[in-house]
Amino acid sequence: MKLAILCTMVKRFGRKGFYNSQEIGLARALTGMGHTVVIYKGTNDKSQAEDVRLEEGLIVHYMFMPYFGAHGYLDTALLDRDFDGMFCFSDQQIFLPHVVRFCRANGIVFVPYVGTTYSLYVNTLRGDVMNFLFAHTTLPLYRKMPVLAKTDAAKKELEALRVPAENITVSPVGIDASVLKKDFLSADRAALRREYGFASDDVILLNVARLDHDKRTLDLLKLFHAVRGKKKFRLLIVGEGELRGAVDEKIAEYGIGDEVTILDRVPYADMWKIYVIADYYLNLSRTEIFGMAIMEAVYYHTSVAAVKAIGPSLTLKGKKGHRLCETDEEIIDWILGAYPAEQDLCESAEKMIREFSWARTASQFVTLVETQRGRAHGA
Repeated sequence: MKLAILCTMVKRFGRKGFYNSQEIGLARALTGMGHTVVIYKGTNDKSQAEDVRLEEGLIVHYMFMPYFGAHGYLDTALLDRDFDGMFCFSDQQIFLPHVVRFCRANGIVFVPYVGTTYSLYVNTLRGDVMNFLFAHTTLPLYRKMPVLAKTDAAKKELEALRVPAENITVSPVGIDASVLKKDFLSADRAALRREYGFASDDVILLNVARLDHDKRTLDLLKLFHAVRGKKKFRLLIVGEGELRGAVDEKIAEYGIGDEVTILDRVPYADMWKIYVIADYYLNLSRTEIFGMAIMEAVYYHTSVAAVKAIGPSLTLKGKKGHRLCETDEEIIDWILGAYPAEQDLCESAEKMIREFSWARTASQFVTLVETQRGRAHGA
């Protein structure tokens, strides 16, 4: 079949060259099943617009889209009309009705993939507006079609919004193993640490995330300030965002400038080095939908301590050497304790790859497309 993958989320999601792209991971699973796949990925940067042929049967159209916040508007005149099905990373995107109408007019099965139905901007005017728009644009569509949910929690959200339970299939995010470093264990860790300005005996705490309130960046600095000196801790943050000025001010207030390193961005080809040099990966977000960086940290044997949220509650379940925490204090206890055994970290990495493969989601998507097309043709 000829299949489309659509991501109208602009800004950071799937930014070219910087992340383990969910849409590309899924596409590779689909091409591995013998299908032809075209990805349409929105960007708010006109300079990033280009077409990239990743492999036989897989092309990515990075397209500039007019946008409102992280919501991109796709001109459907730019879409092919001969697709059998379209998989859409949809969440709360408000500009989807015209895409659904396009698909229906052209006999294309539209399948939304939902991680959350609520704005992350809780108790704000912005969040209230986005929730209102979603309720009156995209939500009515979800009630009338098959939906794939990233987690059980997302399924419960949809059911609470009167999306029929029988229409919802839980289909977890996968990790694209093809872009992960295979021989990272043989790397010279001390040399990599020197490359980034760290000593071999530093205990490096890593966080890869936007600098914003949802990711609790300022709370991360507070936590670091509380533990500094109890071990030779160093904090490494990879990310940029609206709180950068406040972060710099807080670092100066705490007097931790020599112990904190912030990298705005790291090309994905080098991200394996960041995980390898780190001892712990910390995630303080209470709204983490899945957490690709958490999954990658587990793969690279970096001990993860994460506050309980939808994503880590699933991805860290049963993973020895890692800790799902109720509070920041539990995170502190974890990083002050003895470091996990390498065998535990190794077993958890292998388990992560087994449990979170895009093959499952690809198969479920194909089944939905085949079923819906069969019904449309009276089969």
